[in-house]
Amino acid sequence: MLKLFRICLLSILVFCLVGCQIKPSNEGRNEANHKNRQEMSFKNKLLKNSLFFLVIGVDSRGEKNSRSDSIAVVQYNVEDRTLKVASILRDSYVKIKGYKYGYGKINQAYYLGGEKLLKDTIYRNLGIPIDHTVIIDFKGFVGIVDTLVPEGITVDVSQSLIDDMKLKMKLGKNNLHGEQLLKYVRFRHDQNNDFGRVQRQQEVLLKVVSAVKEKLNTFGGIARVPLLLDETTKYVSTDLKLDDILSLASIAFTQPIEKIDRLSIPVDTGYTNETVEHSGAVLKLDLTKNRQSIKQFFKAPSPVIKSKNSNGQKKLKNK
Repeated sequence: MLKLFRICLLSILVFCLVGCQIKPSNEGRNEANHKNRQEMSFKNKLLKNSLFFLVIGVDSRGEKNSRSDSIAVVQYNVEDRTLKVASILRDSYVKIKGYKYGYGKINQAYYLGGEKLLKDTIYRNLGIPIDHTVIIDFKGFVGIVDTLVPEGITVDVSQSLIDDMKLKMKLGKNNLHGEQLLKYVRFRHDQNNDFGRVQRQQEVLLKVVSAVKEKLNTFGGIARVPLLLDETTKYVSTDLKLDDILSLASIAFTQPIEKIDRLSIPVDTGYTNETVEHSGAVLKLDLTKNRQSIKQFFKAPSPVIKSKNSNGQKKLKNK
């Protein structure tokens, strides 16, 4: 049973990394009258483009509390067969419920209250109602990449990254594996700071997607799927129920998605660089601009909520 659970769990990763084609059914359309999204089944939410998966990369070294090193909200859009990935920069300065300072960096929410508080913080500030979470730590990232793409991924490495991460390689194109790729996606000490880091994370995601899709198009690749599932899922944890995982597994290996859309939060002109005594350098968000961009990106309604903006003065209402 444990092995079965682990095999099914990787369907979430495949969903996030490879995607699938889901054909709307009458069952999905008949559920359109449900007003409360909590009453809808997992399958129908998926068919209606209303499921949001929070993928958290955790900066964990075995301690009890750890910070979220990378945060991404993933949604599969059935209508245009597009996987949507919205990366949230960890220095985003947001209101955190129960936090003694009121506002802090968004990765502080995970440190204080785990995935529950992080989901609540994302909803209250950005209007995205998270349904399920997938958590991967550093060791998990290395294990997953080395399992799915053992031949490595070719990326363009800058001299500043080589010097900062103490990498033994030449400037320019290099073929990197798990540990090196982890350093590549975590690097942030250049002029692009966290924005460059998110771009590298999304770049690696797309290249892993491409490599895995190519392998699954061969008979030998398909034959290795059970082994890949067994080896990879031990690095991942999720709050999905077994029934939901089985439901997702039943549709995750049909046909690949046609494209991946990416968004970085905060959006351009949707933030200011500030320094706060208790948090250091932060990105103060223009909630109105970011919520509007998120709503358009996901093609889903945002909740109507009231919140102070990042300087704690003006009231905003998202309509």
